Amino acid sequence: MQVTAIVAEYNTFHNGHRYHIEETWKKTDNSFIMAIMSGNFVQRGEPAILEKRKRAEIAIKNGADLVVELPTPWATASAERFARGAVYIAHQAGIVDNLSFGCEDEDISVLEQIARILSDKVYSRDIKKYYDDNMCSYPEARAAVVSRILGKDCSEIMMKPNNILAIEYLKAIISFRSDIKPVGIKRSGAGHDSENIHGNITSAMNIRNLMRTGRDYSSFVPANSLPVLEECMENGTFPALYSNLESAVIAHLRKMKPSDFIGVPDVAEGIEYRIIEAVKTSVSLSEIFDKVKTKRYTHARIRRIILSSFLGIKAEDVVSLPPYIRVLALNDNGRMMLKEMKNKYFVPVIMKYGDVKYLDNDAKRVFELESTVTDLYNLALPGRRVCGTDMTDEIIYIPGV
Repeated sequence: MQVTAIVAEYNTFHNGHRYHIEETWKKTDNSFIMAIMSGNFVQRGEPAILEKRKRAEIAIKNGADLVVELPTPWATASAERFARGAVYIAHQAGIVDNLSFGCEDEDISVLEQIARILSDKVYSRDIKKYYDDNMCSYPEARAAVVSRILGKDCSEIMMKPNNILAIEYLKAIISFRSDIKPVGIKRSGAGHDSENIHGNITSAMNIRNLMRTGRDYSSFVPANSLPVLEECMENGTFPALYSNLESAVIAHLRKMKPSDFIGVPDVAEGIEYRIIEAVKTSVSLSEIFDKVKTKRYTHARIRRIILSSFLGIKAEDVVSLPPYIRVLALNDNGRMMLKEMKNKYFVPVIMKYGDVKYLDNDAKRVFELESTVTDLYNLALPGRRVCGTDMTDEIIYIPGV
């Protein structure tokens, strides 16, 4: 059995994702696909537009065989922690042969060179020194050090959006001394977060904007996903909107003191004081983000800090690694994969809520956090849902796909 893992948010699943799976099949001899997918909140620091199990269902209908969850503490983390969490799940599953990821440059040999440099502790000290001396963002400091070693072209390569994550996947593979083989798939069509349209492909951000504003997005997503999206719209579970949570998030922030930010991931250098002051003079999240932003703190990092604070995620949650593998959806091939994993996985596999009682205390804490996070996500839905759904919603099984 040849198994390839794909790390994704599928927020939302579109034709570009389908293309990625098809190209992965070509490069890996039609291997089985395990998708490691973000849960109900994503790395942008906001709720996913569609609930995780429905996104997993669409992924199964379009080529994935097994979809497992990347828990929220890692799904909403920096690129490095996001990648480490996902690659750790692939590594610990015990059956993954390849890791397929999108990148701007199909020849990943340069990306591997960069990953090796960034994995070297000597260069890590150089990056930290450049960061401190030049008051720049951390990605800029990394690019400067790599440019000095490999040349300016390499530093430009590593700053491209998909290459940033690709390098982090490669670093994680090195860190875990994993035998997983990296497979780069050159990104096709519209760029990351672009509003450009190339045939029937545009960015996930552009599609989400169309969904939020009620405009036609049907040509940019696989036809078999439309009935799922329409059903979710009818029952009030799509689209999930951050604006539905905005008052709750701002109310949470208005009650906070600088000391309350101790232990929130990515908080450093007094950024908590900027957040508190911005909250006092703002009535929207966008205002807060704009006022807190600095050269060193990007919008994305600020959004993640504020979301982590609201959701109750602590730094201790993300310095560790995912303590279990949770199944969201599968087909018959996925069942075969789970059977193969049975004697090979190195962390517990959760198929149903009853499995939680067998977890250790640290894993139970992560699961309980995930359940609370879903309770908050349910308030972002057009038709709000009650608490406890993360424990009662069942795995999606699609036979014969």
